[in-house]
Amino acid sequence: MEDEITIGKAQLTAWADSLIHMNHHGTLVQREIQTGNLERASHLNERARKRAWKMLNELFEYGAEKPEGYCEPEAKA
Repeated sequence: MEDEITIGKAQLTAWADSLIHMNHHGTLVQREIQTGNLERASHLNERARKRAWKMLNELFEYGAEKPEGYCEPEAKA
């Protein structure tokens, strides 16, 4: 039997908010690429990437299992 984890509504809402933001950033990235503004597209992409990475680490902290083949990022010196 799998372990059950209780996660509060506030945390679930925070994750939902993050997903909405990441989706919005993706839409904006596409628009900026279409208009040729690659610098802005890169900036928006980085914001979405950081938010996704933060959320992934929070999921691990709350007990999510790391997917098969997952490798920890190398520490920056």
